[in-house]
Amino acid sequence: MSDENNLAIRVAGSLGIISLDRTSHLNALTLPMIQGIQAQLDQWCHDPEVQAILINSNSPKAFCAGGDIRYLYDSYQAGNTQYQDFFATEYKMLSTLRNFPKAVIVMMDGYVLGGGFGLAQACHIKVTSEKSRFAMPETAIGFFSRLDEVGVYMALTGEQISSSDALYLDLVDYHVPSERFAELEAALIAAPVLNPIEIQKIISSYITHPVESELQKRADLINQHFGYQHLEEIEQSLAHASSATNQEWANKMLTILQQRPVMAKQTSLKLQQAGQNLSLEKCMQLERDLQDVWLEQGDFIEGVRALIIDKDKNPQWRTENAKFEQTLEKLWPAWTQQRIENIT
Repeated sequence: MSDENNLAIRVAGSLGIISLDRTSHLNALTLPMIQGIQAQLDQWCHDPEVQAILINSNSPKAFCAGGDIRYLYDSYQAGNTQYQDFFATEYKMLSTLRNFPKAVIVMMDGYVLGGGFGLAQACHIKVTSEKSRFAMPETAIGFFSRLDEVGVYMALTGEQISSSDALYLDLVDYHVPSERFAELEAALIAAPVLNPIEIQKIISSYITHPVESELQKRADLINQHFGYQHLEEIEQSLAHASSATNQEWANKMLTILQQRPVMAKQTSLKLQQAGQNLSLEKCMQLERDLQDVWLEQGDFIEGVRALIIDKDKNPQWRTENAKFEQTLEKLWPAWTQQRIENIT
């Protein structure tokens, strides 16, 4: 069935299926969608008829384009706390997914961006197709993210990667041709037993090998330029790339970085460094604690205005913000160390 929360929910065989059904917005997550996923997980958790969960999309273009940033913008501008409720509810739902006692499968076909990437990462068994494109583009709107395996390069640039790249980085588990997604879903529905071992056996009969990862080819370049501790060092390294091939790619990355807000880049880099030795759960806690500060003092609102509201694509990023810098100075590194000690 489909209801007002833009989710199509059904049970088929022993499989509980949650289909994101906001196709006109590439399944950008709203608060009712997040609440609906949470409520359905709570309902199925102790239902003996449901042995496993499948999360997929009814859109031919995207699994999920992230959170509904227009909703967050409107909430902040209206002076209410709904944007804070959004983040709190989202993080609770993601935690429920990660710790769910039954196998949670996600099938991704098309764009998997921002919060959609976070949703997919919280699932246990990740299936992608040749159409999948992944990115954490929050720095482009003055936001930030933390993703263990991709690291500084993806967090700072927001560059999209392919399913081949995602497999190389161990962000997904299986590559299945898009045209066979319906067959795979039917096989899961027909299975009498849906424990992780049986699920993996079923999926394995549909997998194919994707094209070679472009990211893997550039691994040495990424390590060379994005391995520095400070943003200025990263940008200086890109600016002084030597070989012709290296220089073309480095110039492109430098141009991208120069278009991003300084505070977002610096905050994102510090999150990456602080979370290198932490689990995803603990990294999410660190990021969650910074989100309200960033929305109030960072460039998120200006980025959304320029890209989504006025569409002038000319954001006026803050080159400095004394209040924000003072907040970060208090948080880093003493605050980070305290938080790490509290959650390890």
